[in-house]
Amino acid sequence: LGIHGWSYGGFMTTSFMLKNPEVFKVGVAGGPVIDWNMYEIMYTERYMDSPQNNPEGYKQANLLDKVQNLKGNLLMIHGAQDNVVVWQHSMNFLKAAVDHGVQMDYFVYPGHEHNVLGKDRVHLMQKVTDYFDEYLKK
Repeated sequence: LGIHGWSYGGFMTTSFMLKNPEVFKVGVAGGPVIDWNMYEIMYTERYMDSPQNNPEGYKQANLLDKVQNLKGNLLMIHGAQDNVVVWQHSMNFLKAAVDHGVQMDYFVYPGHEHNVLGKDRVHLMQKVTDYFDEYLKK
């Protein structure tokens, strides 16, 4: 199976691949939230309460300590000027992957914030399509 998502969907894609490594062969995660402690408070605390009141929930949702579970092919994409899901989310994930000897793919869209728009959106959709074709058609 393959899975693709952006932002919260990027979190879900990455989470599914790390928590169910035998199910998903390939995934593309765009602008993913990796650590909910670093995401905007109004959205996060609406659903998860504060980190002080729900430390176990934040711990379970944090993907940095699960990167070693990755078995499939994961392409993570991030806009270099993303002010919604700051770049540190994917940078921390990449660092954890390197620390654990986990291979993954990563692509940055310079000049883009959270969504890749305009003519570059065509490039993004082709990249996602090519990634699934490469790993699902084998």
